[in-house]
Amino acid sequence: MNQGLLAVLAVIGALAAVFLLVFAALAAYDAVSGNGLMEDMGGMMEDMGGMMEDMGGMMDDGMGGMMGGGGPETTGSASGRGEVRIESFRFEPTTLNVTPGTVIVWTNQDSAPHTATAKDESFDTGRLDEGEAGNVTFDMPGTFEYVCDFHPRMEARIVVGQ
Repeated sequence: MNQGLLAVLAVIGALAAVFLLVFAALAAYDAVSGNGLMEDMGGMMEDMGGMMEDMGGMMDDGMGGMMGGGGPETTGSASGRGEVRIESFRFEPTTLNVTPGTVIVWTNQDSAPHTATAKDESFDTGRLDEGEAGNVTFDMPGTFEYVCDFHPRMEARIVVGQ
């Protein structure tokens, strides 16, 4: 197992242990004081549950997903309509060559949320949860590099020809 993976797992385990310790202390305090503190924590617990769910999705998709990017460069081409799959914390293809006026559709096939956001801020699909899609029309020639806002090591590009 690589050291980066072990370090990430150690940090996640430590955070979970601290969370459980704090929760147990607050529960004991609430039982003794009777002031309803635990009821006030309901919203916070829901937020923590969502964060843990996102982390679980990253773990399901492998540690490569937590680090983002990686894997071979892939190339595709399209005219009129193009598709980019978001899977295993990668954009597929990593380079898509298109003609002007092509609509690109990004579909998230990962359990974690992703975006397709231009490095120059010229486009952004917004948050795409599992199964959701976002699209952008490319009218102007040029190379448009983009990343996932949540996982910036996920990188790809759209190349619009003349």
